Amino acid sequence: MRAFELATLAIISAAHIAIIYDGVFNYIGKGKEGAFGVSVIWVPAVILIFFLILRAKWGAVYSLFIFVIIFAFGLMNLPNASGDSLESLAQFYVAYLFYILVFYMALHLFKLFSELESMKRVAYTDSLTGIANRLRIDGWLEEWIKKSEGFSVIFFDIDHFKCVNDTYGHDAGDLVLKQLASLVRQPLTGAELFGRWGGEEFIILTPKTGESAVNLAEKLRKVIMESSFPPAGNQTASFGVAQYKKGDTVDSLLSRADQGLYQSKHEGRNRVTFGDEGQI
Repeated sequence: MRAFELATLAIISAAHIAIIYDGVFNYIGKGKEGAFGVSVIWVPAVILIFFLILRAKWGAVYSLFIFVIIFAFGLMNLPNASGDSLESLAQFYVAYLFYILVFYMALHLFKLFSELESMKRVAYTDSLTGIANRLRIDGWLEEWIKKSEGFSVIFFDIDHFKCVNDTYGHDAGDLVLKQLASLVRQPLTGAELFGRWGGEEFIILTPKTGESAVNLAEKLRKVIMESSFPPAGNQTASFGVAQYKKGDTVDSLLSRADQGLYQSKHEGRNRVTFGDEGQI
């Protein structure tokens, strides 16, 4: 693929140089504006191709190298140039340098923005499970609360997870967390947001409310209970569900969800509890 790109670059460069030479020679030597005009039209496209194939740094270097060659054509034909043709030629060369600068800056900025987006993704992603981390979840919660629309928080963690680490080791514990994250993500729709709160705790934001939110939590509870997590075997999880109420803050909403989770733990684990109304 790279060989094809370089071959294309060589062909386009040769054609570009030949057209510019013919244009400059005919325009200065014979006064044919059309020949020079055709060569000018294709300059931006040709320089763009240079940058796309060679990227920002080497695209700029190569474009300047081509510029030196075509600038030499103007110098060679300078004795035959009139005042008008000199002015047009000067404008052409200035425009050529301007295009190089513009494309270099554009690709450089694009690379910078891409790196920033990549850094943002890393900052918002849990390194172990690949899902959103606590920082990202905090942002989601603030955004959803600002909208003041109905939604629910599903808070859950793995029951007796300490025993998994103590019995099978932390590597096995990490594997369980990764498997669970992948398992839970599958039934969720694009409307739900899923992340790791910390340790063995996970959180889901869903536009579902009331019984619908509880049913989603119950569905996930069964999925986890009916799955195997080798080498640690079967696992269960306890859930707390809280629905957004007008006037809620992030802390008050999470507090009710956590209260539901605590009640699920207290009443035997592997169950779903609605934060304000008890087990369902």
